[in-house]
Amino acid sequence: MTTASPRLTILLPLKGRPLFTLRFLWHAEKARLPYRFLIADGQVEPRLAELLENSREVFPRLDIEYIRYPNDVDFSHFYRKLLDAAQRVRTPYTMVVDNDDFLAFTGLERSLDFLETNPDYVCCGGGLAGFSVYSGLGDLNHGLVGPFNKFSYRYTVHDRSREFSSTSVVERLRQGSRNWWSYYAVFRADALVTIWREVVEVDFSDLQLFEFFCAMRTLTLGKTRSDRTTIAYLRQYNTSLRSAYSKDWVHHLLRSRFTDDFDAMINRISALAAAADDVDQKAVAEMLRNICEEWLREFLRVNFGEVQGLKQILRDRTPGLVTWLKKRRRAFVGRERAALFLQLAKDSASEGYREAFRKELEAIEDVLTGPAFSRFIQPFTVEFGARGSAVA
Repeated sequence: MTTASPRLTILLPLKGRPLFTLRFLWHAEKARLPYRFLIADGQVEPRLAELLENSREVFPRLDIEYIRYPNDVDFSHFYRKLLDAAQRVRTPYTMVVDNDDFLAFTGLERSLDFLETNPDYVCCGGGLAGFSVYSGLGDLNHGLVGPFNKFSYRYTVHDRSREFSSTSVVERLRQGSRNWWSYYAVFRADALVTIWREVVEVDFSDLQLFEFFCAMRTLTLGKTRSDRTTIAYLRQYNTSLRSAYSKDWVHHLLRSRFTDDFDAMINRISALAAAADDVDQKAVAEMLRNICEEWLREFLRVNFGEVQGLKQILRDRTPGLVTWLKKRRRAFVGRERAALFLQLAKDSASEGYREAFRKELEAIEDVLTGPAFSRFIQPFTVEFGARGSAVA
């Protein structure tokens, strides 16, 4: 790893989960990640703040800037926090991460190298893999440590690696508006500021529309790429301890500005695309509405259809069974791990890259199961207790 000025700032927004923040930084320290870490804290835990404001004493190899913000009491505070933090970035590239996930150096470097030589691309990411941790049924720290219990080559179906390289903005939107992987990609720093500034302007009252807007606005700013031959980011399952909504989405829908937010998103994106391609804005807006209509029908079917109704009955009547199903020790994790590397090979990842990623995965495993991190985190586990809850 180079000692030159960093190319990349890792933008880490916080709201709770102090133990996961320490795990994330512990891994980054041990991996000697040569990036800047800008930590935007929207729920200040005094002891954690003290540690991070004196980070060189705990993480001497990391370049950390820690900023205290007002509490993330609503989405608006969260958006303004991220915009302010993004405006503080001084490196050419930046990416947003969650504190319960892990970074993979080789994949990140490939994304950075690609952006360096392809100025018409606004962002590039490696594959977005998923994993879970087995911590027992009564674990109070919700998957902080423990052996791997699941591997997924892609975290969700919409995270599959694709490249949206058309010179037409409208065509990029047609193909890529439902990608979610770009949120965790490496961005040109000024592009991310543009996106967050407009998020603050619209002030989305619905997080899913906010995610849609981020994906769409990215595609209007340039070409995008997810490199199928690498994995740069690993997302953990089952670490979100409560919903972003106080009850459920329908309860939220009737108390939000969903339709106004939707119109604002469609009007803004369609105007940008129509101007860039010199086409009719109404036609572009209708195309985008059809894409969103497909998403919303699917969302309602998955979350409020008959199958979900049966799941809710199980949650109400047999909560112990549901907990066991989510947290049980799974028998096929070894096969899933092997399948992940097999899929990398099928996607043309070189033998050298696969070996590098194997070592990166072993380093993450050492954090989760090895004695060094366990000794480090033990006093903080006692101090912070189960105060690790937050929305992912």
